[in-house]
Amino acid sequence: MTIITALARPLLAVPFIASGVDAVRNAPDHVETVERVNPTFEQLGIGELSAGTITTLTRAVGAVRIVAGIGMALGKKPRIAALTLAGTELALGAVRNPVWLSEGEERKQHIAGLVSSIGLAGGALVAAGDRRGKPSLGWRLENHRSHKDDLNALAEDYEIRLDEQRAKLEDKIAKVKEKAKS
Repeated sequence: MTIITALARPLLAVPFIASGVDAVRNAPDHVETVERVNPTFEQLGIGELSAGTITTLTRAVGAVRIVAGIGMALGKKPRIAALTLAGTELALGAVRNPVWLSEGEERKQHIAGLVSSIGLAGGALVAAGDRRGKPSLGWRLENHRSHKDDLNALAEDYEIRLDEQRAKLEDKIAKVKEKAKS
């Protein structure tokens, strides 16, 4: 892992962890934000969420963000953690910034918030793509297949040479036996 990656991952994790802590500690404060988009949830077929459900979901998502943020910061399953953070950020960005429900100056603020959320999710996706210098699973599989073909070709070549050596030895043995008989 490079020095930049070692610094960047914890720094990228900070906003996710901070928002997760806020969601766990102050879940009732988030109810109004989610209630604004309840009509959208109904249109999507999810149904209206009660204040109690919103509070519980807020705490659960906050806890997930804390755990995933810490995981990414410490390098424990960082790719899964980063994907989790990106997914939660996109969903929460849409809920916190309902551009489709606002107009004028409020709409501009929501667009700016949505763009920030998209940027954070993008950063998390970049972190999810970092394999710490290890090749991808696809490359490793292809490399294994190509080496398997190479090894099979070597084995066939070895068998041919072995058969040729065996035939030469059998000829020599037959000649020695003929000399011994005579």
